[in-house]
Amino acid sequence: MADDLHPHQSDDRSSEGAAGAVVGYLIAGIVSWGFLGWLADRFLGLPSGVGIAVGMMIGAAGAIYLIMKRLGA
Repeated sequence: MADDLHPHQSDDRSSEGAAGAVVGYLIAGIVSWGFLGWLADRFLGLPSGVGIAVGMMIGAAGAIYLIMKRLGA
């Protein structure tokens, strides 16, 4: 009976949805935190590329955390 209420609802854990979430989280985390690292390079006078590299690593780690939390792994 409950299945009849939403017959065309997609499963959030489908392989396409999970793959899209993984790619989206990774790209968004790396790019956004990389940009913040670039800003830190510019405004704090850090050696060239250090802030970007650290920011990208933080973004990737955060993205992996969110992926594991969302997918329940």
